Amino acid sequence: MKDKMKKIIFWRPDRRLVACLAVLALGLLLLPLLRIALYSAPWYDDYGYGGFVKGFLDQERSLKSALEGAVYGTKVQWYAWQGTFSSIFFMTLVPLVWGEEYYFLGPLFLICILTIAVWVFMKVLARDVLKADRASAVILASGVTAMVVVMIYHANHGFYWYNAGIHYVGMHAFLLLLIAAWIKLLTDRGRVKTVLLVLWTLAGAVLAGGSNYVTSLQGLLVGLGIAAAGAFLYKKRAWLLCPSMAVYLIAFYLNISAPGNEVRGAIYRDCGMSTDAVTAVLRSFLEAFHHIGLFSWQMTLAVMLLLAPIIWRIVKGSNCRFRYPGIVLIASVCLYATGFTSSLYVTGAVALARVVNAVKITYQILVIINEIYWLGWACRKWESRNAERKEAQTKNVPLIFYLAVGMLMWGIFLSASPVDREGHYASWAAYHYVHTGEAYEFHRQYLERVAAMKGDEEIVRVDPYMFRPWILAVLDLSSDPGNEANGAMAGWYHKQAIICSLEETE
Repeated sequence: MKDKMKKIIFWRPDRRLVACLAVLALGLLLLPLLRIALYSAPWYDDYGYGGFVKGFLDQERSLKSALEGAVYGTKVQWYAWQGTFSSIFFMTLVPLVWGEEYYFLGPLFLICILTIAVWVFMKVLARDVLKADRASAVILASGVTAMVVVMIYHANHGFYWYNAGIHYVGMHAFLLLLIAAWIKLLTDRGRVKTVLLVLWTLAGAVLAGGSNYVTSLQGLLVGLGIAAAGAFLYKKRAWLLCPSMAVYLIAFYLNISAPGNEVRGAIYRDCGMSTDAVTAVLRSFLEAFHHIGLFSWQMTLAVMLLLAPIIWRIVKGSNCRFRYPGIVLIASVCLYATGFTSSLYVTGAVALARVVNAVKITYQILVIINEIYWLGWACRKWESRNAERKEAQTKNVPLIFYLAVGMLMWGIFLSASPVDREGHYASWAAYHYVHTGEAYEFHRQYLERVAAMKGDEEIVRVDPYMFRPWILAVLDLSSDPGNEANGAMAGWYHKQAIICSLEETE
């Protein structure tokens, strides 16, 4: 019996089996997130931005009319509020415009697009740049995708409030797909693929260049870096990046030069909130350091440990030289810090969870890229000192390693307080609120509000939510009918006012 147990514990499962299990684990972690999306409900800006399209659909219910409304809303906001035209276009197309029963499609889309984007990006990095075998690339992509999606900074602002989610998480996902396409353009030789990739990079450049300022700025910096590296390493292939980079620069300029930015900026300046550019840049590094402690660093280290053996195998078989890892680290820190610069420059603070969502995605991916690069550097150093063992084949990882790291992760999870478990692990929060029935009760009461809003009363009174899971609800409506959130919902249903308060009983 002991011999059998020893054989099982020290068994080295085939990488293809590990890859299948990694995909299965990713799927299981996604299930609660997808499930709770059915109970999501719109809030505040969903009504404000979607109102442009709804107005057009009230005249003619067609896809053409919806797109016309989205273009109109984008123009209005570009002139009156902010230049992020690609984000605004998607924000106006909130699924709510087709009916309350379709709102959940927005959160489903955000979860899926982020999952696909991280997966594709990591797979391209592993397969096309590092020349990893398929199984190893799948394991790496699954692990990193699970980390990014499950450990998102704020799941409500990232997935379940469509307006906030599409503006940052959705656009950041498009950027990752654009970066993956840029890399593929340099490494892939197929003619048909090249044409399709060029077309996507043109569309992706519009999406990322016209998005929120975290995504658009980081995308510009990464794009210029890839173009420079491509010109040095791939020579003529780098010309394929020129059309999309030109489009990106135009989109970025239209974004930052919009008249609405001045209107919005004036409001913050009048309140004494904005700061100068130099101060914003310097403070960005302080914010970057501060937020590392908020980014579930213990579990992040555990994921890095779990992926270390497969990364070692990948870099050992790679032709990359992994020189100057210190430069890569410094560049990564600077890129990560840029995520805070725009908020500090405009508002003087980093207060919005939706902004930090995008920053954390960048941070997590950069952490893994640096792990790959530093392990690659260590591998080359080891090989240079052990030349006779350079060609030795890396063995599969023993089962006991996965069991040990799994127990470590479980320990980190259990050691966290109930509040931290819900806040740091979105899958657990989603499972918890579905399992307790709070998500159902929240959505049921939301539907009651919708029914009341569709009634004949011009001034509608609704009860506060009895159950308000943070993952689904941003805030509740106010007892003040002049509150902006109240006004947004009342305007959507053409009501004079909506009041949220408990009815007084004698």
